[in-house]
Amino acid sequence: MPIQQEPKKIERIFYTFQEAQEFLNISHDTLYKLMKQGLPSHKIGRKRVFLIEDLISWIKEH
Repeated sequence: MPIQQEPKKIERIFYTFQEAQEFLNISHDTLYKLMKQGLPSHKIGRKRVFLIEDLISWIKEH
């Protein structure tokens, strides 16, 4: 009987806009304000995403 391997779990390195809001526990408007103040974000197609490490660095610096 062949040994079944578990499918590899790909670890995500970014959050969607809504996930970033939930991670930071802030409103939609507040996240936009933080972006204007320099919070890094990236666009993938039409979606805006936030690297988890950028969010953590932002918290540590501010």
